[in-house]
Parts: sequence; structure tokens; C-alpha cells
Amino acid sequence: MKESGKGLSKKRTKIAKAGANLFSKKGFAETSMEDISAAAKLSKAGIYHYFSSKTDLLFFILDSFMDIVLDNLEEELDAISDRTAKVRRFIFRHVELYPKHMAEAKTLFFDARNLPPRLFNLVVQKERRYNQIAVKVLSENFGPSVEKEQATTITYIILAMCNSIYAWYNPKSTIKPGELSEIIFKMLTAGILELPKGKRQQAGRSTKKR
Repeated sequence: MKESGKGLSKKRTKIAKAGANLFSKKGFAETSMEDISAAAKLSKAGIYHYFSSKTDLLFFILDSFMDIVLDNLEEELDAISDRTAKVRRFIFRHVELYPKHMAEAKTLFFDARNLPPRLFNLVVQKERRYNQIAVKVLSENFGPSVEKEQATTITYIILAMCNSIYAWYNPKSTIKPGELSEIIFKMLTAGILELPKGKRQQAGRSTKKR
């Protein structure tokens, strides 16, 4: 009996979750298909029924994670007219998402390079699209007072802050994702977003001189 598309997707997702958990803890190279088989509670042959190789599984994990990250993002941001509120929502969305997919995020940061160039580039294209959206949101908020290169630098600093969550954040912490998002947002608004225009431009020139 042929498996339905829904059943196939459910099994692949289950295996991917087990694989991501193992990759994030042991690393891609140190994780065997036997490890994944045991964690997913499927035979090794069963794993190979859904994924042709460990690399195939890694690509599925990373590609699916980036699809989740990008899903409906632009539409959601376009529906917000206030520029600062748009920045706030971007930060909140990012921080809310990562604790839910901690293993996938960690696997992306540490194991993406294990993919062959063609597959690696497909994942990178989605990462690049996400970064472009972030730069656009911050650039629109700054307006002409901050040059694009400076806005891009600020964006990557903010993303680095948000992305580092996987390394230390405990989902069981009393500080929930919403509160963590608010802390990051307030750090941003208390600094960069409230700099007078002249100081922003001066900061941009100072950075270029170094």
C-alpha cells in the first residue's frame, strides 16, 4: 500500500526532528544513521525509505527550517504601517521562533557546511533573503539619516544577538521569549533608533575611517 503524502510528510518530519536533535548535540559527522534510527524509533531501512542519505536528511532539516523562518514574513511585515513597530515585530518573531526550533537553528549554524556546494547554496539563498528583509526593515526605519552600508552592519549585529540565543537560552527559564524580545528591542531603541540624525551620520563616517 502506497503511503499518502500527509503520512510521508509526517514521518519525514519526525525523522528530521530526531536528526536535528542529534546533530545539534553530537554534530553531523559524529552522528550515524544508526543513531538516527534509534532516536526516531524506526529501522535503518525505514530511515532510508524516507531519506537517501544522512546528507539528504541534513538538507531537509535546514531547508525546512528556513522555510519556516521565511513563511509569511514579508506579508506580516507589510501589514504593519508604523516603522518602529515593524522592527519590533521582526525582532519578536525571530526570538519567538528560535526557542521552538533550537536544534534546527544550531544545526544550521554549525553543520550547514557539510552539505555539498549545490545544496549549501540553496540554503544560503534563503538565509540571504531573510537578511535582506531584515536590512530593508531597519533601513526604512532609519530613513536617509543612515547609509545602507551602516544599516546593513547594524542589522547583522542585531541578528547576531538574536541568533546567539541557541547557545545559552533555556526554554524553561523564567524569562520567556516575549520578555527576551522586549529586552533586545529596548536595547536597540535606547541606542541606535534614538540617536539624533547628525550623530547617526557621524557614527557612520567614523566607522568608515577605521
